[in-house]
Amino acid sequence: MPEVKCGFDDSGGVLGQDLLVVMGPTLLVDIGFDPAFVPTNNAVPVPGIRSVRALVDTGATTSCIDAALAMQLNLPIVDRQIISGISGQHEANMHLGQIHIPSLAFTVYGTFAAVNLLAGGQSHFALIGRTFLQSCKMSYDGTTGQVIISR
Repeated sequence: MPEVKCGFDDSGGVLGQDLLVVMGPTLLVDIGFDPAFVPTNNAVPVPGIRSVRALVDTGATTSCIDAALAMQLNLPIVDRQIISGISGQHEANMHLGQIHIPSLAFTVYGTFAAVNLLAGGQSHFALIGRTFLQSCKMSYDGTTGQVIISR
């Protein structure tokens, strides 16, 4: 059963629990659109970008990709939908793509809302929501900053 640590240890005099509050559970992921990708047990899509930060967001129903990154990677726009978040409702481009989590040998694929993560001051290039978490087990220890996700 693959597992990955996505929380934080104490570092440079900063407590792991404080880093977890500031950053949230963070995974390194590959993002792109590989039109030849077929979701089989061992298939891995060819990424457009590797090893970027993704927030594991238990408050998000689905997963999202930074809007500027989606355009940079030329992810196909297949729809526009009304989405809602902390700022209320707005219309967002829906891009085809894959977010691959190498440490878990798992790929989230389908449509992703383009949202202004980096432009909004976030340090993450993607949000991975509850549609990802439904296939995982997550252990969150806010007192230490340790978070483990396993499949």
